[in-house]
Amino acid sequence: MIDPDMKTIGIKQMHPMQIEALMDFIGWAVDLSVLSMDEDLVQETEGKADELVRLFGGKGVKIEVED
Repeated sequence: MIDPDMKTIGIKQMHPMQIEALMDFIGWAVDLSVLSMDEDLVQETEGKADELVRLFGGKGVKIEVED
């Protein structure tokens, strides 16, 4: 759980290239977990990605796998 009083830099303060790199990395992690076809891995990746995005002040991550 993220401490609401923790002082961090937010996405709004980041350079656009930093934001792009962070989102690209998260996207690759999500893509790889989905390709594994391991539901537990996908759920764990979603949780870690969600926490990381929220840590930087974003709204979070939700993975929906389409058949």
